[in-house]
Amino acid sequence: MDDLNEQPLFPQEQPPPIDPAYFEKIDAEMKELAERIPVVAQQPSNEEIWCITGDLWYGHPVTPLILRYRALIWLKQNPPSPLGEKMAKRPAPYTIYARRRDLPEAVGQSLRTVDRMMALTRESLGYKPYSKITVEQFCFINNLPEDEIQQKLADIQDKRRKHKNSQ
Repeated sequence: MDDLNEQPLFPQEQPPPIDPAYFEKIDAEMKELAERIPVVAQQPSNEEIWCITGDLWYGHPVTPLILRYRALIWLKQNPPSPLGEKMAKRPAPYTIYARRRDLPEAVGQSLRTVDRMMALTRESLGYKPYSKITVEQFCFINNLPEDEIQQKLADIQDKRRKHKNSQ
């Protein structure tokens, strides 16, 4: 009987440690990008700038490099867990996945611009086209304030819910 009290009812599973090669690979790519970004930024460009958001000039040749660098920072801070994604209770105004129909209003850009931003975000993370990306990833990589975007997405959802209930 005493043995039952000593063992937890639901033992916590510890994920196996991440392979050090994972971090070494990310560090090597980050070092290479850190050397290339200033060189590319100094080169003149005749590309059309199709969007300026924060410190990013979409359309300039240095932007994909900066996005990839930020994606590597994200991947280093949030390594993949063999146990899968964490599940936790979140505060009410919280959206997990970035949806293309909601983001234009939240970000203040056109649908086409948001589509291009999402495509570049997926590409920089190494995801396949049309893969789901989280709002947290989208905001981190594109240097957008996540709390403001989450609040705007919650307002959009509330508006949509109220409109649906009034019909």
